Amino acid sequence: MTVFDEFNEVKRKGLPQILVIFGESKEMVQELKSQLLTFVNFEPTDLSQSYYDLTPNNSDLALEDLESLPFFSDSRLVILENLVNLTTAKKTILDEKQLKRFENFLDNPSETTQLVLVLYGKLDSRLKVVKKLKAKATLLEAQELKTQELIQYFSHETSLPRPVLSLIAAKSNDSFSVVKQNIDLVQTYALGREVTVDDVEKVVPKSLQDNIFALTDLIFKGKIDEAHDLVHDLTLQGEDLIKILAILTNSYRLYLQVKLFQEKGWQENQQVSYLKMHPYPVKLANQLVRRLQVSSLKKGLADLIQLDFAIKTSAADKAYLFDILLIKLTLKKN
Repeated sequence: MTVFDEFNEVKRKGLPQILVIFGESKEMVQELKSQLLTFVNFEPTDLSQSYYDLTPNNSDLALEDLESLPFFSDSRLVILENLVNLTTAKKTILDEKQLKRFENFLDNPSETTQLVLVLYGKLDSRLKVVKKLKAKATLLEAQELKTQELIQYFSHETSLPRPVLSLIAAKSNDSFSVVKQNIDLVQTYALGREVTVDDVEKVVPKSLQDNIFALTDLIFKGKIDEAHDLVHDLTLQGEDLIKILAILTNSYRLYLQVKLFQEKGWQENQQVSYLKMHPYPVKLANQLVRRLQVSSLKKGLADLIQLDFAIKTSAADKAYLFDILLIKLTLKKN
């Protein structure tokens, strides 16, 4: 069950007196906050609803709202964001007196007041106030969704077919916010017609992983000039050579594994199950290594590992060392 399933259950039962949305995934916390505001029909001009992004300047006013009886309605909703005192972040918003006032509310919450906390990070379970909060509140911890959970979620939220969602998730590095942006992008491009895998390939920007696959394809085909140009373009876009090297090394590990699987006669679904990873890179790897030799991939991987050590220990220019590596890998294409 994902946090969105838990939130749907909360909505089904009705908003509890105290709800805490928290987690280390900022984008997931923000998505839940957005869905919460929609669910409660939040309106800033509604005197029965208050929202505070807490700062030292508005904390007293927020606590007064929390302690006050509602006006012009039977209940009051108070939403407090960034009460960092409750998290493991080494920051404070409320001073000791203010925190005591908040703790007093937890001890004796008004029946007419509902409180929602929106927090970024882990709750600090060592604190007495957090222990009280956990005992009284409904907790929704926002955690990153796994690939299949992302696909499942957006298959309910959109009409996109699963192969399309799967490819979008892969090209978005399974980032919830990036998947959401890319879904909007392909739907806008399709202008109301059914979105296809080809649309995703045309419209969704290439990730660094996509570019690394393109780079290795050029290496395996012996196109050294184009491989060099691609690396140069990536560095101009702000990508660090060490990061490129790390992903290229991991890619070579995958290629070697996939080549060994191919020699055993394993199908792609068996490989995916064993590797416990997204099908998309496994599919690309199978296409890339079909005509390569295991010995070539082993030597290439060894060279990449050796370059990583050389870059970290040598005074030589890392761009020069990387260029030499590209030449060596291209010569070992077969």
